[in-house]
Amino acid sequence: MKPAAWLVLVACSASGPASKEQLGRLLFEDPDLSYPTGQACADCHAARAAFRDPESEHPQSMGVVPGRFGARNAPSLFYAALVPPRRTDATGNHIGGLFWDGRARTLEDQAAVPLLNPQEMNNPDKASVVTRIRRARYAGMFRELYDAQVLDDVDRGFAAVLDALASYERSPALRPFASRYDRYLAGDAALDAAELRGLAIFEDPARGDCARCHPSRPAPDGTPPLFTTFGYANLGIPRYANNMFYVQPPAANPAGQAFVDHGLAATVLDASQDGKFRIPTLRNIARTAPYGHNGYFANLPYMLEFVANREAGSFDVPTCSRTPGIRSRCAWPVPEVASTIDGRTGRSLLRADELDDLDAFLETLTDAPDEFFASTR
Repeated sequence: MKPAAWLVLVACSASGPASKEQLGRLLFEDPDLSYPTGQACADCHAARAAFRDPESEHPQSMGVVPGRFGARNAPSLFYAALVPPRRTDATGNHIGGLFWDGRARTLEDQAAVPLLNPQEMNNPDKASVVTRIRRARYAGMFRELYDAQVLDDVDRGFAAVLDALASYERSPALRPFASRYDRYLAGDAALDAAELRGLAIFEDPARGDCARCHPSRPAPDGTPPLFTTFGYANLGIPRYANNMFYVQPPAANPAGQAFVDHGLAATVLDASQDGKFRIPTLRNIARTAPYGHNGYFANLPYMLEFVANREAGSFDVPTCSRTPGIRSRCAWPVPEVASTIDGRTGRSLLRADELDDLDAFLETLTDAPDEFFASTR
């Protein structure tokens, strides 16, 4: 187990009874909960990387078995506790649900998936997980927090594991609302000229129109802005040719190179939702590259240019001209799913300086200084 996790256990032993939140962090950081051992939840959702995958070699996370990859870019767990269960609103639009495609209703449902997924932590069944917990040095905390027999029954033991993990994900550490923009809204910090211009573009329906899907002002009840409606959209993101899922064995990916990620449609079995993915929060966006459900965009400027200027093409992305002295636009690659593209995006035609201002504003949504991220696993 990593030293950081044991610091939590030492601290709670010294200060009083353990909490489910503390136990959940121990579980989250324990690399012995995979099969074979070696991968923790924190390896794909590291605190120092705003609770996303710190590895940059591949946009998709590699599982504990070398060479096994999923199809998607691992999202940050920051603010995941505030994602509501998936539902349809009065107009029939889907809202909420965890994972990019909304297939998990609760944090407990979400936590179970990587533990049992062959492409991730690869445990063959719930019993395997509970057996590992019985041997863990923190097994006594389960008996203290739940009851003395909780690990004797596989279903009860596994449910307790998920409950503890969810308790950690619901903790204030993963939803701090501690960005400079939060301090600006409270009147305790200022934004510079570029950041203020970026905020104006972000909120202007005739320019960026970003706030339509990423509300930037507090709710009527005073809740800080979450920078997402939790709805779903197809931005027209191209298929990512280097997606490692394409070369997975047929047991994991029967379609091979022909694989298409249908997103929400696969969850709700509705072709009208094809290629739609949940709109993510933009909090900590500057620290969570790459971007898009498949990790297509290596950095934030590329993503911003695509979302703003998709229909006009690009000057700067690697798929377009980089010949010195040539500044002609070229078309983006075709979307992975074209039939359901949100026609309200990609038409802003923002200039390079306006995109730079947007980038500057989004930097203000980072929750904590670098030293905080560097101090945690």
